[in-house]
Amino acid sequence: MRKSVLTGLAMVGLVGLLSGCATSDASSKASSSSSAQTTKTVSKRQKLINALPKGVKSTDADLIVVNKWHKHNELSFSKSTVSGITVRSSIVKPLTAFLNGATKAGYPATLVSGYRSVQYQKEVWAESIETYEGQGKTEKQALKLTKEYVAVPRGSEHQTGLAADIMNTTWFDAHNSQLLSSSDKAKGQQWLIKHAPDYGFVLRFTKTGTKSTGIDYESWHFRYVGKKSAAFMTKHNLTLEQYVSLLKSREAAKK
Repeated sequence: MRKSVLTGLAMVGLVGLLSGCATSDASSKASSSSSAQTTKTVSKRQKLINALPKGVKSTDADLIVVNKWHKHNELSFSKSTVSGITVRSSIVKPLTAFLNGATKAGYPATLVSGYRSVQYQKEVWAESIETYEGQGKTEKQALKLTKEYVAVPRGSEHQTGLAADIMNTTWFDAHNSQLLSSSDKAKGQQWLIKHAPDYGFVLRFTKTGTKSTGIDYESWHFRYVGKKSAAFMTKHNLTLEQYVSLLKSREAAKK
């Protein structure tokens, strides 16, 4: 555009001048539009920050973020079991209530997986790659596919003891005990997803949150964050990464 205006000035002074004014005016409008958009974005984020639950901090144990960008070595915490599955002791009560709630609603659920050590995750990772290679995939293809659905060792939420893979029992049994996203078509799985916040859990890997979580949609992976946080995250469709980022902004503003 700038080159065009300069050429116009050289060829026809008056026309070039008018073109220059028009260009300047268009540029000014574009700048104003961009500024307005930025202000709108900032305002939306600030509104979320202002509405954050009181008494919740980014450093709360229930809100620890573990993913491929935030890796952790083996964590230390008290462990217990629910239906034979190991989880962090602090979530035994809400997890049990969640499972009982599903049964009472007519949708019995199966607790498939809970806590996994870093070492176990390494084994899961290696097994996934080996399985894909056994299916004829190249090493590169096997690694790519594994990254889509298996958390990298030291980057798995399961090592927190706060994550639980839960499936509607009827669907799970009918599909050879597979963890598939298509399970969300079952009313029982829909009940779990809808009512998880009532017990302090959220569906951790949503359809719209892949960019911030680094993990594709999983209709079975629930994460305990506490009732206040679960309600807020669900209402505003936030991933844990996005939620914790907002909390950190609020905390930084108070310093």
